[in-house]
Amino acid sequence: MYPITTQIIVMLFVVHFALSRQVEFKKAESDPGFTAKERSNSKEGHYVPKLGVRLQKTPASFLSVVPFDSVTLECEAEGNPSPTIYWLKNGRRIHQGTWEESGLSQEININEMVTRGVSRTRSRLYLDCVSAKDEGIFSCIAENPYQRVSGKTNLKLSEERETRNAICVAKKSFGTPARIHMWTRTRIETQGNDIQLFCRASGNPQPKINWIRGDDENKIIKNSEKYKILENGDLVIRNLSWGDLGGYTCVAKNVNGAAKTFTFVYPAMPEEK
Repeated sequence: MYPITTQIIVMLFVVHFALSRQVEFKKAESDPGFTAKERSNSKEGHYVPKLGVRLQKTPASFLSVVPFDSVTLECEAEGNPSPTIYWLKNGRRIHQGTWEESGLSQEININEMVTRGVSRTRSRLYLDCVSAKDEGIFSCIAENPYQRVSGKTNLKLSEERETRNAICVAKKSFGTPARIHMWTRTRIETQGNDIQLFCRASGNPQPKINWIRGDDENKIIKNSEKYKILENGDLVIRNLSWGDLGGYTCVAKNVNGAAKTFTFVYPAMPEEK
């Protein structure tokens, strides 16, 4: 479970994050991280985030990996509307999880195009038992309907000798643990709107996903008029209100292991008309 101190740190981060948006989203339109589409507001102290995406974190541009070692690439993006993240290897998409492999989508239309929300999305790419076939250019792609940005990493094997080949392959034959490969880290949205929090998981066998409120495992979120858990693992919260302020934990489990991620939601006051 996430300790109380972690929740306090996250809350302080989100408050700072929310306040900083009032400055950052009023920067010059020449900012390369965002598109130039931005609505102005005559009321001082209010803002409308630019429609676009920018990367906050990417892997190193070059990565040397010991043969048959395991490595995790991580990428984070911020945007309005909420950005999604996926990965390419040498220009071809890497499929993670059942929903991506089947080409299905359970995302719903939640009118994000007209809201003033800001979201941060994080993604991880897990590479196990790295061998010569894994060498190449890996690209983190973050996008929403208004913009697409990317960062690249050149992965090469080191010349160091490694003798764990048999052990690594044997472990993979028993399946892989549940891993969450894309999730929402923070979400700031105007009260009264609906929001969708990402939680996409992979593993063998395919993990089961549950959401809980905060870090209390007894506060399991179930489908209702307020909440809807989509088949791809995402959580929809309807008619956002101040009472929805706080943390939401996504838990993915299968027989080989479990993973969890924490999302902080901040319901912003609507603008005065």
